[in-house]
Amino acid sequence: MPSSPPLNKKGNYLWVDVPLCIGCLACEVSCKMEHSLPAGPRPIRVIQIGPLERDGELTMTFQPTVCLHCLQPACVEACPTGAMQKRGNGLVIPDPEICIGCQTCAVACPFGIPQLNPGTGKIFKCDGCRDRTEQGLYPACVLVCPTGALSYQPPARKTEKARERFAEGLRRAGLRK
Repeated sequence: MPSSPPLNKKGNYLWVDVPLCIGCLACEVSCKMEHSLPAGPRPIRVIQIGPLERDGELTMTFQPTVCLHCLQPACVEACPTGAMQKRGNGLVIPDPEICIGCQTCAVACPFGIPQLNPGTGKIFKCDGCRDRTEQGLYPACVLVCPTGALSYQPPARKTEKARERFAEGLRRAGLRK
């Protein structure tokens, strides 16, 4: 992947292509390094699924999990101080100046995304690497993903890739030329 081509600051999203994830955890490490996080909080988490037996074979998959920056975020509604905020660009980000570290947002989030940073006593979660993306750079996790399981692109490009993958599957199955 190229180092950091210019990107449209608005309209790009972090996408996860689960079948491509090999569970290397490079995304977790780069995120912690980018944000100078201590042991503990993991804004992106790779969950191992398996090994499971399917058709007599053992299989294992990995699911990178990151904040979805929900349209109606429960964490924002639950925050008693207003520290957890939904920004105009769609990102849901805690304001460390007003966060009291009560973790109400973490309890409210159905995905368990907000986490307490033991170094600061404040909540931390994926902020979309906003400092990087505002400069036209890729998020740290995308830069280090060796398989391209993580990407940062507009929805139209992701839809195009999904159609290409679907068509390739049809060709392999002999259902399309």
